[in-house]
Amino acid sequence: MQTAEQQQLQGYEAARQGAAFWRVPDPGTVVVRGQDPQGFIQRQTTNDVQQLAPGRSQVTVLTSATARILDVWRLFVEPDGIGIVTLPGRGALTARYLQGRIFFMDKVTATNESAAWAQIELAGPDAARALGLDALPAPDQIAEVTLGGVTMRATGQGATCLLLVPADGADSVVAALAEHGAVELSAAARDVVRVEDGVPGLHELTEDFTPLEARLDDTISLSKGCYTGQEVLARQVNYDKITRRLTGLRLPAEVPVGAAVAVEGRTVGEVTSVVRSPKLGWLALAVIKRPHHEPDTTLAVQIDGSTLPATTAALPFADR
Repeated sequence: MQTAEQQQLQGYEAARQGAAFWRVPDPGTVVVRGQDPQGFIQRQTTNDVQQLAPGRSQVTVLTSATARILDVWRLFVEPDGIGIVTLPGRGALTARYLQGRIFFMDKVTATNESAAWAQIELAGPDAARALGLDALPAPDQIAEVTLGGVTMRATGQGATCLLLVPADGADSVVAALAEHGAVELSAAARDVVRVEDGVPGLHELTEDFTPLEARLDDTISLSKGCYTGQEVLARQVNYDKITRRLTGLRLPAEVPVGAAVAVEGRTVGEVTSVVRSPKLGWLALAVIKRPHHEPDTTLAVQIDGSTLPATTAALPFADR
């Protein structure tokens, strides 16, 4: 019989040694259509969207005028426009935001099509086999895959794969993945895998931070034309003004998300994600001021007037 902890972390071992999948809750999808959807998105986000091409996907960040994160997108070329996979729960908000950014000369539309698409993440060394492939698509490449009678798109994203599935076929795909040996990840297990891998999540991808602070460096072009937030990001890079960075923390016990991190009583950051890894014990992600983010730095997490020691670690955690 499984313990309560084992039930809570359902799928964790499969994600590390076999194949596991996680159905993204409240997935967001927006489609921009019209005369020049690529050019319109180019002016809104951080990456060079002109490099996007059929058969490829691209991650780019929607930022505020102060370069804070509003949303993180994965882009696809559609037959009649550009598809945008948003952060969970952001589809309707992002569609409305873009609609407010359209001027008469743009000649584009932005439509919330979140209800039409499901998103499934697939992880583990046997993930390709569960999908019926010899290998998962490389990062930012797209493969068309049919599983359980449903044709969908699969794109690499680091060590995992994102499946963009027609909503009415999602249950069939989930059943087929299970038949091929993949185990469904619980939300808690998925969070453990994410933190061990050093991947920022919803607590890190917020208006509290810039893309550079959240380690989304690869999503930023410094050579493209103007976009909202560009001047701030350019100053952070050109004048070495990235004053804080996402880092890992090893902890002796649980701490709350949002807890302050200090050095000699002085606050230098905050905890953004906390998990208990079956292999590594208590781990956290935190955004810490430089140079205290460097690996093997001893810090203190402040909790209700007391402190708990913490040690910084490079991301991803090396022994995950």
